[in-house]
Amino acid sequence: MLMRIDIDHIHWYVKDTGNWKKWFINVMGFHSIAGGNNHHTYTEIVKTGNEKNPLIFVISSPLSSQSPVAKFLDIHPPGVADVAFRVSNLKRLVEKIKRLGTIITTPIQEKKDDQGCLKWCQIISINGITHSLFERQGHTPVLPESWIQDNPISRKNHNYFLGFDHVVLNVPKGEMNLTIDWYNKILGFEKKQFFKIETPQSGLYSQVMFHPFGNIQLPINEPISQTSQIQEFLDINHGSGVQHIALKTNNITEVTEKLRKNGLTFLKVPSAYYENLEKYNFDLKIAQQEWQKIIKENILIDQEETQENQNHPLLLQIFTKPIFEQPTFFFEIIERREQAKGFGEGNFRALFEAIEREQMKRGTLNLTHQQ
Repeated sequence: MLMRIDIDHIHWYVKDTGNWKKWFINVMGFHSIAGGNNHHTYTEIVKTGNEKNPLIFVISSPLSSQSPVAKFLDIHPPGVADVAFRVSNLKRLVEKIKRLGTIITTPIQEKKDDQGCLKWCQIISINGITHSLFERQGHTPVLPESWIQDNPISRKNHNYFLGFDHVVLNVPKGEMNLTIDWYNKILGFEKKQFFKIETPQSGLYSQVMFHPFGNIQLPINEPISQTSQIQEFLDINHGSGVQHIALKTNNITEVTEKLRKNGLTFLKVPSAYYENLEKYNFDLKIAQQEWQKIIKENILIDQEETQENQNHPLLLQIFTKPIFEQPTFFFEIIERREQAKGFGEGNFRALFEAIEREQMKRGTLNLTHQQ
């Protein structure tokens, strides 16, 4: 069954929607497009990117103990509660899901008017992660709830980002293969790169999944050791969840500089990282002026291997510190040059080690610990 799947939007459950709406606007450059509340939940919707590849975040907080957000926050810290996918044929997909026995928490519903037709349902993954599924025809609202109303168009949109690049899931030890099978059989994701990252202190496995008829990639992480940063996430999050979301840009140095000025904080990279790059990578084809900006902004850079006589694709990445009070969710900013497609192992290791340094600061990882 050939079916396109893309990210429709990301739904966050937080304690104070108003504050996080302001944060996404003032720090991340989004603009407000809709909002409202009923007796139990307050929701705002923010957006950036272009019409072809919009980045849409839905932000909800509880107004009463009956809110689904309150029930979520009783178990988990603030974070991503729903990775919503847009599909081309919801009925066919749900028939397949029913045959395979996955939990459907909300059956297919429909909202139709003169402008378009919205169909949606909601499922739960094998790890308990919620996925709303949407099929859209014509002009449709982001969410079907009548109490969420469109806002006047705001011009305060800095458009730092081009769209979603990937969403990373953390799952408990021993559950990676079950998770891979679920996303393959239910939603049609396929395997791509596999990583094993280890240091003397900790480690992880990571299997990158991608959808052959969509533009989204889904790395799945599993801890190797009890001291792993993945295990720390799982302990704090009380189960599986979204560790980070990567946002695409075409000018990572400029965007990073602006985000810093807006108050976003990033993980630091030791100077030895850049010294090693200069020593072993003579053909990065980076102008000296840009190279100095990359070092100044602490951006990671990895060169993909290709056939001879071709341009070497470059992968440039930088990672924020956790955005919430607890060290769970963070953002990645990513730029892919010359059609770079992978996930650089050198960058992955540098990220892992940077998070380990933050663990040491928190006292949750002992430098002398051996696995």
